[in-house]
Amino acid sequence: MRSYQLNKLLRDVNQKPLLREAWFADRESFIEGYPLSDEERQALLNMDVGALYRLGAHGLILRPFTLLQQMSEPDYLNAIRGGSSE
Repeated sequence: MRSYQLNKLLRDVNQKPLLREAWFADRESFIEGYPLSDEERQALLNMDVGALYRLGAHGLILRPFTLLQQMSEPDYLNAIRGGSSE
């Protein structure tokens, strides 16, 4: 159930324009509004898509989130399959 908050954050950024603006303005402050583990926080701050996926981010929420970050489809697929997200 821990991944609920992670998925909630991703969904909020995806669906709520004001929260999306807050995410892009100051990720660290934005993350503080969600009860996340240290590992989840680091993965978000580093945009480590592979780690986010392994931590329970749902692909149907994670992919739109990565599109907002301008991540290409090949890079996304590589990241969730265990390759580098960079």
